[in-house]
Amino acid sequence: MKPRKASRVVLLNERDEVLLIRAQDLLAPSHQWWMTCGGGSELGESAAQTAARELAEETGIECEPHELIGPLATRDEVFEFTEKSLRQLETYFAFRTSEDIELEDAVWTDIEKRSLLEFRWWTREQLMATTETIYPKNLLSLIDLATAGSVPEVPLVID
Repeated sequence: MKPRKASRVVLLNERDEVLLIRAQDLLAPSHQWWMTCGGGSELGESAAQTAARELAEETGIECEPHELIGPLATRDEVFEFTEKSLRQLETYFAFRTSEDIELEDAVWTDIEKRSLLEFRWWTREQLMATTETIYPKNLLSLIDLATAGSVPEVPLVID
């Protein structure tokens, strides 16, 4: 299984809420989860370039790669999507925004239009109380790093 490189962004607002996207598997719509913004790298992109591009495409919020906080963590994950096993090597960054999300500014692929269901800002308390599936499992640790402005010398390895 050839791994796909990807970058993800822990997007925080002024109230330290994190923006998550609810997604579904196209062939099994009852299989749903919440995740951070992000996606696959294009040829020749650095992890930070991928993160900045994906943030703009999914939310309309633009930033330069050097404005991202991180890298905070990496994750090597195998998952099922549309009846295929995929291995994704993810690099996590954070970004703070005071902008409102204007989804009409987003540039979604056809698959994103069919698989991304909603966006929602989550408080720490809501994340701790929910029984819904949220990726990554270590999201609260990443939020803590981002709110403290603490970038580890070596990115954390998370589940």
